[in-house]
Amino acid sequence: MIVTWLGHSCFFLKSNEGLSLLLDPFHESEVGYAMPPTRADIVIISHDHLDHNNVDVAGSEADVIFGPGEYISREIKIRGIESYHDAQRGKLRGTNTIFCFSLDGIRVCHLGDLGHTLSRAQVKEIGPVDLLFLPVGGRYTIDAVGANKVMSQLHPAVAVPMHYKTPALGFELAPLDDFLKGRVSVKPQERLILTKEDLSREGGLGDDCQVVLLSCPEAEGPVDR
Repeated sequence: MIVTWLGHSCFFLKSNEGLSLLLDPFHESEVGYAMPPTRADIVIISHDHLDHNNVDVAGSEADVIFGPGEYISREIKIRGIESYHDAQRGKLRGTNTIFCFSLDGIRVCHLGDLGHTLSRAQVKEIGPVDLLFLPVGGRYTIDAVGANKVMSQLHPAVAVPMHYKTPALGFELAPLDDFLKGRVSVKPQERLILTKEDLSREGGLGDDCQVVLLSCPEAEGPVDR
């Protein structure tokens, strides 16, 4: 599996066989920088806010997955689990859907704009997680403290932070600093390549959670010359 971060909470995943998934694509007008046209077989939307719901960018032939439930798309089983966009059971910002699926034998979980730590029932429904995409920027979602708690609930092999302040972002979130405190220095990489063997190999990624930062030039904004 190849994982590319397109900014904010949006990721493009491509399987070994070429199947592509686009997670939470955003509208440029809301986020403040460009969402590139990205054709995909499946587009998954965690909730109907403009910084997460740009389904048109994936192309007219993409299967759109939205809301809690069980889905099968392009032979991929996808589970949507109901959660909330805030810590008051959705009273402030509504509901949010956590999505789980397996690609190339890797169990993926995208938390969307999760606004609270997980209940025991949600943890059980999510099940084992290899690759976790989790918000860390606070204000509208869990913050660094909440993100660490959710990681300890799910025990992923790999965690990729999302939904945090970058130079080009058009609204205020906390930057990555708080989430990275106490961790070994992590350098952003252009993309993440994962195989099932990476996760299962003795002494490999499955032993402890590894935090992976992905880079996105658009999110960083123009470079001073």
